[in-house]
Amino acid sequence: MQHKNIIVSIPEGGYENQDATEKVIGYIMRLENWNLMGGYGILITTPFHIAEQFLRVKEAYGKTGGKQILHIVFSIERTLGLTSVQVRDLGYMLADYFGKERQVIFAVHDDTGHLHIHMGINTVAYTNGSYCAYFELEDLKNYAEQCIGKFVDMVWFGKNINWKIRFRA
Repeated sequence: MQHKNIIVSIPEGGYENQDATEKVIGYIMRLENWNLMGGYGILITTPFHIAEQFLRVKEAYGKTGGKQILHIVFSIERTLGLTSVQVRDLGYMLADYFGKERQVIFAVHDDTGHLHIHMGINTVAYTNGSYCAYFELEDLKNYAEQCIGKFVDMVWFGKNINWKIRFRA
């Protein structure tokens, strides 16, 4: 299946060093446009303080080693005609993939020729302490394509639909 409306990629990097979380979050938030940021399980403040929030969850469950953060990029097809704010709203749908059990920070980057979302996800769940250093990329792509389809239906056609998509493995 080709995913042409949204491209999902995972940047290179092990992200196992102790400052990885703050560096990734700093990059995500670098444009400093608070209207284009969102997240789950965090207070959106500064990269340092959000990294501290991630670390507190890891410490609470005794899981401070290994990969510190997941970094995912969602690139939105320009021809969809979505605004930066609409893409931010799409970011919440995409973040819902992680089941609202992991801390997530994301921001829309509009400083290139295409809109894209950088997302950072804590590898330790705040709900139960489960550790996950990766998600299946193909499953994430399928979910993202479902999200963009539902979102375009809402934006373009005014459909009042339940935007929640339940992932089925």
